[in-house]
Amino acid sequence: MAKDSKLAARSVTALVALAVFMTLIWTPGLRLLFTVFVGALSAVGLYEYYAIVRARAISPETIGGILAGTCVAMSGHLGDAIATNFVLFGGCVLAASLHIVRGQHSVAGLSSTVFGVFYIGWFGAHVPLMQSVPGVGPGLVMTLFVVVILTDTAAYFVGSAFGKHKMAPTVSPNKTWEGAFAGLFAAMAGAAALWYVRERAGLSSLPDWPVWRYVHAGALVSIVAQLGDLTESCLKRDAGVKDSGNFFPGHGGVLDRTDGFLFAAPVLYYLVTPFFGR
Repeated sequence: MAKDSKLAARSVTALVALAVFMTLIWTPGLRLLFTVFVGALSAVGLYEYYAIVRARAISPETIGGILAGTCVAMSGHLGDAIATNFVLFGGCVLAASLHIVRGQHSVAGLSSTVFGVFYIGWFGAHVPLMQSVPGVGPGLVMTLFVVVILTDTAAYFVGSAFGKHKMAPTVSPNKTWEGAFAGLFAAMAGAAALWYVRERAGLSSLPDWPVWRYVHAGALVSIVAQLGDLTESCLKRDAGVKDSGNFFPGHGGVLDRTDGFLFAAPVLYYLVTPFFGR
């Protein structure tokens, strides 16, 4: 019964998050609100990350890191990767300075503080950056969402049912190679389905790519998303915590749900932007 309740909580949370996400992506005039949404998730994710760091008996500059990382993530609204890089530089300097001025003398604390700004702030900024790409922004964000969700879902169910070969047992004992390949193929199939929808329905908000480019993008995004998942698992394993938080009922914390998106967003963004002269 407890398992059924947890599955119900996961399903309701996923449906609500999906509705909010798609509304913000596709409703004209809500781009700023979407950026604020990304910034809010980034702030919570940074809080969770620094809590993981503190569980390791390391003292980061939490407040400065959260403020700096959130500003970096929201700078993607400007639609200019160079501007985001400048904000990243300023954010890292600010967070590092606060860490030192407030009397911290730990190399581990300083490194963890700056890494959080980069890991969550800069990676996360590529979601609003992606949405700002002329003509196809919302479609790209939806592509990212579809590919990462299909990767996670297929990897979970196939790995649970058929997984026998552990992929990284010391980091994440439940992840298997069978699940990883299932996630990869599901992502490629999902990307091909998006191409089919674009061709059949004339959905111009999706990139005008041949099917092989969709499949190629789906494969790369899936692989990197799974690496992002393993990276967060490594952080939690080292700190001895199971979940980064409980922000999403039945799913865990913000980092638990966005770790794959954080790694995948820059990959998809830089796959696309060269074709727009950026």
